[in-house]
Formats: sequence, C-alpha cells, structure tokens
Amino acid sequence: MLMLPELIIVATGFILLVLDLFLTEKQRDLLVPLALAGIATALGALWLTPDHGVLLGGRFAMDPLAWWFKLTFLIAAFVTVMLTSGLLESAAPEARKLHSPGEFLTILLFNLTGMLLLASTRDLITLYVALELATIPLFLLAAWRRDALGGEAGLKYMVIGALASALMLYGFGVLYGVTGTMRLDAMPALLHADRTTLYAAALIVAGVGFKLTLVPFHMWAPEVYQGAPPPVTAWLSVASKAAGLSVLMLVLFRVFRPFLHDVSFAIAVLATVTMTVGNLVAIVQRNILRFMAFSAISQAGYLLLGFLAGGSVGAAAMVFYLLVYAVTNLSVFAVIILHNQQTGSTQLTDYRGLSQLNPLLALALMFGLFGLGGIPPLSGFVGKFLLFSVAAQAGYHWLVGVAAVNSTVSLYYYLRLVRQMYIEAPAEDAVPLKPGWMLSAGLAVTTAASMLLGVVPTVYESVRASAAVWLQSLGQ
Repeated sequence: MLMLPELIIVATGFILLVLDLFLTEKQRDLLVPLALAGIATALGALWLTPDHGVLLGGRFAMDPLAWWFKLTFLIAAFVTVMLTSGLLESAAPEARKLHSPGEFLTILLFNLTGMLLLASTRDLITLYVALELATIPLFLLAAWRRDALGGEAGLKYMVIGALASALMLYGFGVLYGVTGTMRLDAMPALLHADRTTLYAAALIVAGVGFKLTLVPFHMWAPEVYQGAPPPVTAWLSVASKAAGLSVLMLVLFRVFRPFLHDVSFAIAVLATVTMTVGNLVAIVQRNILRFMAFSAISQAGYLLLGFLAGGSVGAAAMVFYLLVYAVTNLSVFAVIILHNQQTGSTQLTDYRGLSQLNPLLALALMFGLFGLGGIPPLSGFVGKFLLFSVAAQAGYHWLVGVAAVNSTVSLYYYLRLVRQMYIEAPAEDAVPLKPGWMLSAGLAVTTAASMLLGVVPTVYESVRASAAVWLQSLGQ
C-alpha cells in the first residue's frame, strides 16, 4: 500500500509503451487521456496511503513530508500532461509537434516514478538510484526536438548532469567512509564536526545545486530552458526543483542536522548570490524561455531561506512555497506553451497586445507573473513572507533586506512582460490564440490554485503540522 502510487505510475508507463506499438497515428490521441487517468489514479492512491510506514528493510519509508512532495510531483505531472496535449495530438502543427507521443509520455512517467521514490528513500544506494531515475529521462526529454537548440540543450544538460552526479556520489562515498553505514537515519550519531563532514556536505550540496539551479551550478539552465520543448521546460522548472529540494531536505535535516547551524551563514551567502544573479540577469533577457530560466534561478534562492531555521517552521515554509511555486509557474507556462504552439515565437516582444486579442489569457499570465513576484494577496506573497520570516527568526535580518530588494527587482522584469501585453499595440498580422479545452482547464486550475493557496490557511497549517511530526521523528 505504501508504494501503490509508484506502482500505478510504472504500470501506466508500460501500458502506454505497449499500446503505442499497436495504435495508428490518430488512435495515439487516446494516450494522453490514459496517462491522465493513470496519474489521477495515483493521486487517489496517495490520498489513501498512510503517512507512516517502512518497506524493503527500511530503505523505503513514508512520512508526512514525503506525502506532500509526492502530491506536488503528481499535480505537476498531471498539469504538464494537460498542457502538452495539444502538441501530442495527431492534428498538431507539424513544425512544433512532439512526435512519438507514446515514448514521450512513458519517459515522463518513468521520470515521475524516480521523483516519487526519491521522497521516500532512506539509504544512500536507493537515494542515488532514485535520483538518477529522476534525472536521466530529463536528458532525453530536453533533446526531444531534433534541431540545433534541442541538441545543445540535451548535450549540455547531460554533461553538467554527469558532473553533478559525480560530485554527489563522491560526497556519498565520503559519508560512507566516515560512518560505515548506508542508512541516513544512523549517520548523525556517527558524524563529527570536522572538515571531512563539511567536505561531504559541500559535495552533496554542489550536486543537488544542479537540480535546484543554485548559482554557480546553474550554467545549464538558460540553454536547456530555451532548447527543450516548452512543455518539457515547464516540467523541468517545477519537478526538477521539487526533486532537488526533496534531496536537500533529506540530507541537511536528516544527516547533517547537528551541524546545520554551523553552515547557516554559508547557506545565507548561497541564497544571496543565487537570488541576486537570477534577478539581475533576467532583466536583460529577450527570449521568454531564458527569462523564465533566470526567474527559476532566483526562486531557488528564496527557497534556501527555509534552511536557516532547523525547526518545523523552516521545513513547512519551503514545502508550502514549493507547492505555490509549482502551480504559479505552471500557469505562466500554460500561456507560453499555447503562444509558442500557435505562433512559433518565444520572444517577449511577440506578446504585445495580448490583452486586446485574448483578455483572459493575458489576465491569467499577469496573475502568474505577479504571483512569482510576490504581490499580495496572491499565494506567492504568502510563501515569500513565510520564508522571510524564517530568515528573520534565525537572526539574518540583512538577508531579509536583500531578499526584499531582489523581490522588487523581479517585479521590474515581470512588469516588462505585462507592459507588452497591456500597453503595446498588437502586431498588424496578430490573431487571437485558440486554446484547447484541456489546456484551458489546466490554466484555470493552476490560476485558481495560485490565488486560493494564499488566502486559505488550511494548506499551510497542514504542511506545518506534517513538518512538526516529521522533525519529531528525527529527534528534533
């Protein structure tokens, strides 16, 4: 029962792969509804799954925070498939169509399986295997379109991903050499506050920094975001970041928790550099996918603030903000995917006059951008407020000031896109965008969620209660 969501996703992936062998081109349009049905079934199974329990001799465990991470992964996957549906259909424009829908959806579901497993791993071997399953399929998805940009995206992502995996594996090796155990729960009692422990922590953070797009491990993001198909970029921006945060919380809270206070200043510096570089470089971007890449980098800097307090408040703030970021970012990408699907353009200037052509789409995109910027009463404001509160409680008032200034800077470049939509006149040959019903439904759900999460306190209180139980189980 504990592993039922993962088993359902794996079974769905294999069913899609086998069915794809026997379906005609038009019949393959049924694969998207089947994939959505499988993910929805896994969501239902997750809702019935106990939030405590272990399997495989303690190597796989379910806990309250793992439940929230899996919920985020499944919601992100469900919405991503909905947003991708228009590009997988047989009637999609040939120039931007995603060919081989069966293989595409299967790889996406196997990638999702790795992320689901990642949240429940409890030893170094299963952690590394799950992390690779959550990473390697993304190399294929990034290069799905066989053009120059897609090839560059896949190659750069693979090379830097291999380097990150090597760094992390080296850190795992040092941990095993020092402690003599693979069990994450047993490591804190066997570690000492010496250089070797800090060295292992630095190697692991560097490896995870690749997935979280922390500076200076962000070099792959702009080219991969630009070269990958927009639906893959949407999935990458949300799921990969969630997977990275899951690993970082496992390692820092579960393994290095006695030394977390000793490295808090280094985390504060890393957060400062990440959010500052992401926001400043985003200002000069002209391509909307590169624009969103540096936006994602800056968001990773805000997420790190939660590690400055080792208690349940910090853990809850990070998980809640991750959920908020997922739905808000996907609502922005829904419009980007539709615009690219029907115009083939990814330039910011090509969004001019969108409010006159598609008022509802422009309004949804504006809400998403304001949510990422932290404008009240949207949920992005509440999420940032919680993270800033964590930094203030930890005594890092200067960092709160830096984060507030960075949020102001981010509003400048988000408003650049809003200006294009609401002030600039549309091009003479511009025509209204025509979203399909599935993309429209996905956009409506994510927009509503990004607004309601900020005003309905139940979700955050549930996350905080889960974090408190989780940390109590770790002895904190």
